[in-house]
Amino acid sequence: MEARSVVLYGQSMLISLVAANLAKNPNLRVLHAAIWEEVVARAAECTPDVFIYDLSSASGSVILPLLFQNPQLLLIGLDVESNRAVLHTGQEAKSLTLERVKEMIEKGEQNDTFTS
Repeated sequence: MEARSVVLYGQSMLISLVAANLAKNPNLRVLHAAIWEEVVARAAECTPDVFIYDLSSASGSVILPLLFQNPQLLLIGLDVESNRAVLHTGQEAKSLTLERVKEMIEKGEQNDTFTS
């Protein structure tokens, strides 16, 4: 199985913890970018399969255009304050475990019933 490319964007502790946890998976190529210019540069080097960002600090006006460039992108916004994960589809999970996030990334799921 070819490694899936995951880009994480943000400087929050949540994003750092998720990046560190996902980096342990040998089937994932994890890239953590603290500033937007890094995201653009890394996306140019290798088209990401998954993009994870912190909902509280990221602007949708810069993130959503990534979907126009790559409609297959799995876009996951994480919000630690309300304990939720939001997918590009607009569906929300009230409580999404890190294990479930990893399963979604590995399988490339976009339409999920959010059962955990």
